[in-house]
Amino acid sequence: MDKNNNTKSVVKYVIDEAKFGTSQLGTTKLEGHQMLNDWLLGIGSGKSRISKAVNGDDKLATEISNALENGQIERVLSKVNSKGETITFRLDSEGKIVGTWP
Repeated sequence: MDKNNNTKSVVKYVIDEAKFGTSQLGTTKLEGHQMLNDWLLGIGSGKSRISKAVNGDDKLATEISNALENGQIERVLSKVNSKGETITFRLDSEGKIVGTWP
């Protein structure tokens, strides 16, 4: 997760999920599709992926979680092919690719 320092943007954080080769975003039993709010917040398991990504920094995890709830998150998927080339896609709130990013 990266913080956006552009004061003219509504987006505060970018959350990026990386996949290699033919790997795809998956679905979990407890929280549904990867990159959805429930999955990011760990609603079903009680284990916040946001908190894990910030090494348990509760203040930062709360700030990012609030930004998520307020629609101030940009979701992206970085796909790395076997040659090491990366293409990054913008995802909607349902975790579906809606275009390239940025």
